[in-house]
Amino acid sequence: MTRETIIAELAAMRSQLESTVHKIEGIKDNLCSERQTLRQTIDEYGVKRIELLEEELRARGLTWCTRCSAILPEGKTELLLLEGRKQVSGGYQNSCYGFENFFHLHRACPQCREKAFNDHGTHGEYDALASDQASFFAFRVEQRADGYYAHKFGDWIKLEGEKSKLPKPSSQLVEKIGKEWNLPPQIGFDYRDGDKIKIHEQAATAEAA
Repeated sequence: MTRETIIAELAAMRSQLESTVHKIEGIKDNLCSERQTLRQTIDEYGVKRIELLEEELRARGLTWCTRCSAILPEGKTELLLLEGRKQVSGGYQNSCYGFENFFHLHRACPQCREKAFNDHGTHGEYDALASDQASFFAFRVEQRADGYYAHKFGDWIKLEGEKSKLPKPSSQLVEKIGKEWNLPPQIGFDYRDGDKIKIHEQAATAEAA
């Protein structure tokens, strides 16, 4: 075998190696894309399960209290806007400390409605460090053709943006009703035996209060 032949074979091997590397990189990019698609599909599946739950409730003339998750006839609920200020803290050794506004549109059961109106107008102890204090207000809300309106201090105020959105059911409520009504289960995935992907049914995890 001549020198020129060996050099030609080495060049061919290098070309083959570069082609193989290019293929591997393409497979890696495609794998990353497919894994992203898998995660996105599972997220969309979870959204559709909530839509199914809401449709099942409507078909039965039922709804849920967005405060305590009780299931009850929709006619026994009332829309409320809860507003005020709350104490917040976080960061290293609670270095981020103070008060911030909150506002939540809720569909409340009779018990949660009564508690909200009993607490209406209450204030927490004055915090001299933050020069502020917690407060809580509850306002009756009407749903009209063009949106939600809150009755605040004698005036009807249209709710905009985040104030006009009712909370979705908690994962615990979705799983509880899903099991009782035999709805499709939640699914997830994990990696087993190296890179082998396992699709499995997934139980609800506890949510932060």
